[in-house]
Formats: sequence, structure tokens, C-alpha cells
Amino acid sequence: MIETIGFCQEMRPESCGFILFGATGDLAGRKIIPALFGLCEKKLTPKNFYIVLASRTPLDRGALESRLWNTLAKAGFAPSPENFSSFLGRLEYLQADYGNGDFYGRLSQRLAALDAKFGVKKNRLFYLATPPAAFEQITGELKSGGLLFEPEDRACWSRIIVEKPYGSSLESAAALDAGLKTAASEPQVYRIDHFTGKEAVQNVMALRSANAVFDNTWNSRFVDHVQITVLEELGVEGRAAFFERMGLARDMMSHLLQLAAITAMDLPSTFRDTDFKAEKKRFFESIRPLSPEEAAKQAVRGQYAGYRAEPGVAPGSAVETFLSFKFQVDNDRWRGVPFYVRAGKKTGAKKTRIDLVYKKPDRGIFRAIDIGYPNVFSFSIQPEEKVAFSLISKHPGPKLCFVPRSMGLDYRPEGREAAGYPTDYERLLIEAMSGDKTLFLSSFEIQFMWKFLSPLLEAWQAGPEACPLHAYADGTPGPAAAEELIKKDGRSWV
Repeated sequence: MIETIGFCQEMRPESCGFILFGATGDLAGRKIIPALFGLCEKKLTPKNFYIVLASRTPLDRGALESRLWNTLAKAGFAPSPENFSSFLGRLEYLQADYGNGDFYGRLSQRLAALDAKFGVKKNRLFYLATPPAAFEQITGELKSGGLLFEPEDRACWSRIIVEKPYGSSLESAAALDAGLKTAASEPQVYRIDHFTGKEAVQNVMALRSANAVFDNTWNSRFVDHVQITVLEELGVEGRAAFFERMGLARDMMSHLLQLAAITAMDLPSTFRDTDFKAEKKRFFESIRPLSPEEAAKQAVRGQYAGYRAEPGVAPGSAVETFLSFKFQVDNDRWRGVPFYVRAGKKTGAKKTRIDLVYKKPDRGIFRAIDIGYPNVFSFSIQPEEKVAFSLISKHPGPKLCFVPRSMGLDYRPEGREAAGYPTDYERLLIEAMSGDKTLFLSSFEIQFMWKFLSPLLEAWQAGPEACPLHAYADGTPGPAAAEELIKKDGRSWV
């Protein structure tokens, strides 16, 4: 049976070359190269498309192909010989020296040859999967080497994708952004937060937009509070050096705020980049900032019991692996509705969820009876992709008994739909090739994230007694203080 689709809008990627800096690094191996292969395998790339991998590591062709095969196998692929051969046919490797102008001269020559071979008209997408300290140097050399074109040039384009961490403080983030802007303009910079590319996250906006019955109750008149949960079964898993430098709050805050925005921002008039970002900005600007004093009362940090035994972790480390906090939104839609957020490592089964908890009835037979929360709108993002709405209904039988029930939508694609289903990184790469910045972060969003986070970091550093680092057992959903944070308001985690 062929499913009828009432409305369908698709962004088509433009013919281009994809140049990946840091191609032998951890990020490239875990996320980007598998995403590139997935797009090729699903035939979602442009017809005219090639890939250049650039890294300091010396690799001959045989070593490169062996490395790529192992990378894809580790990512869960079992490529057919035909698909792997086709992927390799679009791909070249260049040993890089990011600070040497001669390298960019060689890169320019190879790109010109590959443009001619694959029928690409100087459209280039540069992905900087390198430490942020290298961003300014690489973009500056690309500009000096004539590889970054002016945005006004309609005959060709060049875009740059960068990935967090976007600095380690408000000041370093501003310096990082200023460094990028010395060579590239804001329209050319695509800042990835892969949570925005997840299918279930986008479905939050889709359900609200296409079903008035939901959005009309998506406000303080009906909603008691909102919960955002990102719990992970794994610990730091070999990323101790990164975690010791950054901690969970810096690592996860962008993800958490993006989930909050997608959930609670007003619906834009269109899903075009400018309209979408304008509403997201309005939402962020309406979040009530926390002072360091408030942060001490409305945030909890924790560390799982086995963290200090992890290889590479400093003895007595005070780095947080868990964070929970509460914030308020001062706008007409959400005024008076608290948002509770929690995220952590080694916190039991993997769970990423958004829960809108509705108010209890204020009239009728349940007005004076505690039946718990009768309605919870839940968006499960990981590991399952499901939407569920809990409600109270009559229990079958002769008595008037009420029981909780749930209506659900399993959002996992099946059959032919699954064959072309892009992952979060695959989707974001398609959007970047299409020139659509809707799902990418603006300079303002990075600045806001650090302004929101800075009082928390300041409070933890200034007053460890007032803001203690709570221990929690591996496999539990965080410290008891996180339960108390929401419990003292007469609520509980869903």
C-alpha cells in the first residue's frame, strides 16, 4: 500500500566538494565519515559530489582504504563491495600541514582538478573537525589561498562547518567567533549541534505546527511544568582529557538549551532560516538569567562514583558528570511554568526525553483527589523515537474506576521509509549542502549559551560549600539532591 502524503517539502543538496579537515581524528571517525558514507549509500548526496579527506597523518591509498573500512565497521555498517567501491571512487586523501601555505596551494590544485572531474562549479563545503584553536588559522589560510569565496558571488559558494566546543568560557567563545569572522562571514559559518538534526526533535515542531489541538494547550494555562532529560549509560569512555578540561555543563549546555527552544519557542510564520531563528532568539531572550546566588539554589552538580578511577582523570577531580537545574521563561506563553533540566553520565539506561506535564483538573470530581498528573506529553528521542500522551480513562467493568492509559506514536521508520532515513549528522550535512541554516546555531545562540552558563560556573568555583559536588552511584539517575530540586516544588521526575 502506498502511503498518501498531504504535504512534503524537501531541500535538495547542491553539487559540491566536501573537504574534511581532521579526517583521522575521533570526531571524523565516529560521526562524519560514517555520515558521508551513509549519504552515499542512501543516494542522498548530490549527483556531482566528491570528498577530500585532509589530516596530518601520513597515509598511502591502501592504508586509507583499510582505515575507512574499519571506521565504517565500527560505526555499524556492513558495506557491500559495490557501495564501498563507489564511496572510494568519490574520495581522495591529502596529508595536511594546516599552517603551511604550500599545503593550501596543493589543495587548491586538487580541488580544481576534482571540480572538473566531477562537474562541480567551485562549490565547496569545508568541515573543520579539528581542535577549535585551529579554526582561525585554517579559515585564514583558506581565505589567503583564494578558497573562500565572497557570499555575494552567485557563481559559486564556500561554507564552513564547525563543531563544539565553542570555547570554554564567554570570553574564549567570543574570541573564537571573532577569529572565524576574520576570514568568513556569518552567512558562511554553519555551527553544528547534532541534537537539532534528530528526527524526533524535529517532530516536536512538526506536531505542534500541523495539529492545532496540541499547540493550543502548549502554554501556561494548561501546562504545569516542563522536563528535559538527557541521561547516558556510558561514562567518559576515553574522553577523560576532554572532560577534565570542560566538564558536563560545558559539554551539554548547547544540547539542553536547543531542546528547550525547540519545545517552547513560539511557532515561526515559516520554517525559513530567518523566521525560525528569530523566534528561537525571542525565546532565549525571554529566559530569566540566573545570578550566581540563584544558581546555588536552583542547580545541582554531581559526579559518578567511579569517575576518579577513570584513566586520565586527576586524583580528587571536582569535574561534574551530572547537572540539574531549573529556569523560568518570562513571556506570555510560559510565564509561571518552571523548566526542569537534568543530564548526566553513568545514570542508568540511555534516555533523552522531553515531557510536558499538564495541570491537574481544577474542577469536577478529581478536583480534590490526588490522582497524580493526568496528562503528560512525552517525546522520547533516544534510544527510542516515540511520542506518547498519557491520560486518565475509565477502567472496564461495572464500577466507575479510573486508570492511567497512554496513546502513542512509534516514530521509527519502517520498510522503504527506513531505507532513505538520514541520521542526525547525515541530515545536517544535507542541509549544509543545500545552504539551509535553519538547524544550525547562530552567533547569538553561542553567546547566549555562555551568558546563561557563566553564573553556574562562577557559583561552583566561588562557593564549593554552597554548591557541593554530590556523589552518585554508577547506574543511578543522579544524586539525591537532583530529586530534591524538583521535589521541594511539589513535583517529581517523570
